[in-house]
Amino acid sequence: MTTSDLIGELVTRFNGWSRDGDHGVLRYLNAAHGQLMAMEAEQNLIVDTTTGDLPLIATTAGTFIYTMPSNVWRVTGVLIRTDTPGSPILGDYGLYNQNIMQRPLRTSMKNSRSIGGRFYAKYAYARCKDYLNSSQLATVMFTRDPETKPDFYYRQSYRRPTDILSETIQPDIPPPYDFEILLPAAAKLIEGVQSGNYMEAYEYVKKVFKPALWKELNAGDQGEYDAEPVDRGF
Repeated sequence: MTTSDLIGELVTRFNGWSRDGDHGVLRYLNAAHGQLMAMEAEQNLIVDTTTGDLPLIATTAGTFIYTMPSNVWRVTGVLIRTDTPGSPILGDYGLYNQNIMQRPLRTSMKNSRSIGGRFYAKYAYARCKDYLNSSQLATVMFTRDPETKPDFYYRQSYRRPTDILSETIQPDIPPPYDFEILLPAAAKLIEGVQSGNYMEAYEYVKKVFKPALWKELNAGDQGEYDAEPVDRGF
């Protein structure tokens, strides 16, 4: 269904509600969509389409904070490749040392991960903040000087749900789940507004509709890199 179709269904159901505006169903369709799609899942993982690898963070010596592109919702880790020629030797906590021989980080260790057939270790000396709004984008802050390294650090990051701010913007949720899950989730929020129990409705969307959606979206090869979708809030 198109956004216009979804809004038409909601306006028909909720007599007296407009299509847009403060008392419009579009506002709550967008809220439901944002809650449903904010997930650390393979479908939302951002990759460099020219290389198939995770995006790089090009660092400069003495610069500790890096602002992410506007499409980034969350960065879950700064990573270092461990499976390429010249990869650094890493200790158990992601500290690399090119001069002292240390045990390579094994895939069984907590901060080692395989993504898309490539192997990485999490770099321990970086902290990440989520996207808040268009003025406060997601950031990565290094707690040690990252030095000037244009092709050393990678980011494991997830895209923001599309903001449905008009009827011409289509949801990220594919059919038939736009009708089966997004539509009733938006209706639940509107019912919450009408009854004065919006937060209860919001929690219901998060705990009932969201797991149902991702059970479907993560089925089969859609969840290929062996990581279950993770919901840490939105």
